Amino acid sequence: MSEKLEIIILAAGSSSRLGQAKQLVTLNGESLLSRQCKIAKQMSEHVSCVVGFQAQEMINQIDDANIKVVVNDHWQAGLASSIAKGVSELDEDTDAVMLMLVDQWQLEVKHFLRIKNLWLKNPEHIISAGQCSHDKKLTSPPVIFPAYCFSLLSQLHSGSGAKSVIKHFHHQLISEIMPEAFVDLDVPEQLQKLKDNEMSQKF
Repeated sequence: MSEKLEIIILAAGSSSRLGQAKQLVTLNGESLLSRQCKIAKQMSEHVSCVVGFQAQEMINQIDDANIKVVVNDHWQAGLASSIAKGVSELDEDTDAVMLMLVDQWQLEVKHFLRIKNLWLKNPEHIISAGQCSHDKKLTSPPVIFPAYCFSLLSQLHSGSGAKSVIKHFHHQLISEIMPEAFVDLDVPEQLQKLKDNEMSQKF
């Protein structure tokens, strides 16, 4: 019997530091949100997307009717509230959930497959992207949490994410070195880097 993995795309924030909705930033002619939806569907047939800020505009970017839309009315409380909302909407028979950010533009299908395949070999472990920086081990989405984490994830209410849950189950963590997962889109300088990268690929 195959394991049921649901992917939650976290796309509810307002991107206040960036100055524009990062979900709608385009890369190679499509929005980052649309791009992530397509990648997620290649990982699993069970995909949901948590929206909040300008919810309807974000929903318009989701072309696949089989992607479940979850609206977080409390998106201003931060990423943790969106994680909790998404996890609370999981089907009861879900074995694990992958949390996926909308702005990790350097990640391709192959990166998410590395995380998924590592989980398939270690289904009782938390699997995250990771890297070492100044002798510290850092973790980042994409991250897969087994079902025993769902209760704590659904109780998150403030803060920047699920690090408290990873810390609670640190002995169950396996990190896959993936520096591309630590490139995101929070400030205008990072947006310029994305655009410069896109332009360089055209020549």
